[in-house]
Amino acid sequence: MHVYHLSPRGRDSAPGSLTRPWATLAGARDNLRQLRAAGKLSDPVTVQVHAGRYEQAEMLVFDQTDSHTRYAAAPGASPVFDGGEKLTGWKVGTRNGRTEWTLDLPDVVAGKRYFRSLFVNGRRAPRARLPKFSPDEKGTKNVFHIGDILEPEKVGLGDGRDTFKPKPGDVSPAWASLPDAEFVLLHYWIEERLPKPALNPRTGWLSFARRSAFTLYEAYVNSAGGRNFARYYIDNLFEALTEPGEWYLSRETGRLYYLPRPGETPANTAIYAPRLHTFIRAGGKLFGETGDRLDVFGTLPVRGLEFSGLTFRHADWYSPLTEAHILGHFLLEGNDAPIGGSPQAAIAVPGALTFRAARDCAVTDCTIELVGLYGLEFGPGCRECSAIGNDLHDLGAGGIRAGGADLDGFAERRTGNLRITDNHIHHIGRIFHQGIGVLLAHAADCVVAHNHIHDTCYTGISTGWTWGFRDTISCNNRIENNHIHHIGAGILSDMGGIYTLGIQPGTVLRGNHLHDIYSHDYGGWGVYLDEGSSYILVEHNLVHDTKDAPFNIHYGHENIVRSNIFARGKNALCSVSRIEPGHFSASFFNNILLGPSASLYKGGYKGNIASGALVANANCIWFPGGPLAPSLNPETHLKEGNPHKLSFAAWKKAGHDQLTIVADPKLTEGKRTWRLAKNSPALKLGFVPYDWSKSGVRPKAKRIAYV
Repeated sequence: MHVYHLSPRGRDSAPGSLTRPWATLAGARDNLRQLRAAGKLSDPVTVQVHAGRYEQAEMLVFDQTDSHTRYAAAPGASPVFDGGEKLTGWKVGTRNGRTEWTLDLPDVVAGKRYFRSLFVNGRRAPRARLPKFSPDEKGTKNVFHIGDILEPEKVGLGDGRDTFKPKPGDVSPAWASLPDAEFVLLHYWIEERLPKPALNPRTGWLSFARRSAFTLYEAYVNSAGGRNFARYYIDNLFEALTEPGEWYLSRETGRLYYLPRPGETPANTAIYAPRLHTFIRAGGKLFGETGDRLDVFGTLPVRGLEFSGLTFRHADWYSPLTEAHILGHFLLEGNDAPIGGSPQAAIAVPGALTFRAARDCAVTDCTIELVGLYGLEFGPGCRECSAIGNDLHDLGAGGIRAGGADLDGFAERRTGNLRITDNHIHHIGRIFHQGIGVLLAHAADCVVAHNHIHDTCYTGISTGWTWGFRDTISCNNRIENNHIHHIGAGILSDMGGIYTLGIQPGTVLRGNHLHDIYSHDYGGWGVYLDEGSSYILVEHNLVHDTKDAPFNIHYGHENIVRSNIFARGKNALCSVSRIEPGHFSASFFNNILLGPSASLYKGGYKGNIASGALVANANCIWFPGGPLAPSLNPETHLKEGNPHKLSFAAWKKAGHDQLTIVADPKLTEGKRTWRLAKNSPALKLGFVPYDWSKSGVRPKAKRIAYV
C-alpha cells in the first residue's frame, strides 16, 4: 500500500511525502494519474489528509483512472474542504433604525458570480423573505395563502399553473426587487419555486417563468367538502430585509446586505459565500453516455475510491429543471413552461458528493454540512458502495439518495447492494423541503440500518419508485434499527417516517423506532406503505406519537405486519386508504395497539375498512383510562354507503380480530426502548419483544458489517 500526504502547507509540485506533501485534492488526483500513466504506480493508494482548511473553488471530477484510492484524514486530524469564500471588508451603516452591513461585489454586477446561500458563524442565514417562514414547527406557520386561481374547476393533480392572484395586501406593486424574488409554494407533498414574478397592477394577477407541477390547491378535498388554496412564502425580496440574521444580494448593483444578530461585529463574525454546488463527482463510463464506443455491458467503473474522515462544508443550491425526472404516472403535459419543482422527494436535486458507475466506493466517517443540495448520491450503475458513519446536517435537500435504471433501462445502469449505515442525518430540507433522509429510488439488495434521522421537513426513509402493481427493480431492501423522529414539522402532507412504493419482494422494515411525525394537512404516518406496496415484511417496529396512524397502507397486497407496537396515533392506530376487492392488503397480527386515538382502524377514500382489506388477528389492544375508539369510514360512509362507525363488537362480527384481546399490555416506556413485563398478555398471543435501544447510530467500535 502506497501512502502519500496532503497538507494546506504543501505544494502540488512536491513528491507527496510526509515532509513534502501535496497541497490540494485536485493536485493529489492529478499527480496520482501521472504516476499511474507512467507505470510507476499500480497498487492501491492511501492519501493521508492532514489537518487544516482546504479551499475548493470548483467541483472535482474523478473517473475510472482514479480507482483504488483512499483519501483519509491523517490520525487525529479533522481536515475541512471548504467550498466557501470568507467575505471581508464590510461597511457598517443603518437601515430603518437597524445596524446594516454592506459589501460590494463587482463580479456579481459583471454577471460572473451569484450565490443563493450565505453562512454566518457556522449557520445558514435566511434570505430576506416575507412572511418569515422557516423550516421548523414554529416558522411553518408564517405563510401567505393564494387568493384566487384561473379555472378553479380544474382540480386534477397535474393541473399546474404559472399564474395566480395573491390576497389583497400580500404583494405590493411598489416592490422594486419583486422580479428577482422567488415564490415558494407549499402544497400536497412538495414545495415548488416559481421565479421571475410579474405583477399586473391593474388586475392583481401574478405570473411566473415556471409553472407549478401540481394544481394550486393545498391538498385534496377537505373535511368540509371543499379545497383550500396552497400556501406560499416569498424568498429573496429586498423589501423584506427587516430581521437580524437576514441577507440580500442585488444582481443589479452587486451589493450584499446583511443585518447582524445581537452581539455580532465584523471582527467576531465569519461570513462565507459558496463558490460551488458540488464538491466531488466520481464515476466511470456507462454505455451511451460519453460517446466512447463501449459495449452495452462494457461499463468502465471507478472502483475502490473512498473518502474517510473528511469534512465538506459550504456549498450552494440551484433549482434544477425537473422535466427529465417527471414520474410517468403524473399527467403534467399541456404547458410549455418548465415546472417549478420535483414532483416527489426532490428527485431532481443531485448530491454535493455524487457517484455514478461506481463499484466498491465509500464515504465513511465524513461530515457534509451547510450545503444546498442532497448530501450524498449513489446514482446509476453504483454497486457494492457504502455510506457509513457520516454526519450530514444543514442540507438544502435530503441526506443520502440512491437509484439507477428501472426495468426499461440498461442493466448496467442499475444500482444496488449499497450499505447505508450508522449515519446521523438531521436538519435537512432547508431549501428543498421535500428532501428525504435516505432515499432509495430504483435500487435493490440494499441495507439501510442504524441511522439516526431527525428534524426533517418530509419523510425519513423512502424505498421504491414505481406506482401500482408493475414489477420493479426495488426488492430485498432491509430497513432496520433506524431511529427516526421529529419528522415533517407540519410543513408538507402525505409523508411518514418510513415510506415504501410499489412491489418489493424481500423488503423488510424491522426494528425501527419512529416517533413525533407531523404533517401539515393529511398524512403524518409512521410506517407508510404507499401505492402498490406488496410482499413487504413489517415487524418489530416501535411507532408512536404520530399525527395520523402509526401504520398506514394506501393500497397493496400480501404484506405481513407483525409484532409491532403502534401507539398514540392522533387520528387512528391503523389505516388503509384504498380498500380493493379480490385481495387483502396485509396480514396484521401479534401487534400491540395502544391508545388514545380518534379511531382504532380507519378507512380512506375508497371502500369499507371492515370489508377485509386487513386480515387482523391475535393483537393486543388497550386504550388507557377509557373505552376503545371505534373503527371509522370517515370519507366513504356518505358516497359509498359504508358504516361511519363500527364498535369493536361490530368489527369482530365482521370477522376481524377473533383472537385479539383488549388488555393492558403492561408496557414500560423508556427514552430508548419500551419493555414488556414478563406477564404481559401480549406475549401469550405471540408478540415477540424487541430491544429498540439498539436503534440508531452505533459507536464505531461496535459497528458490525451487514452482508
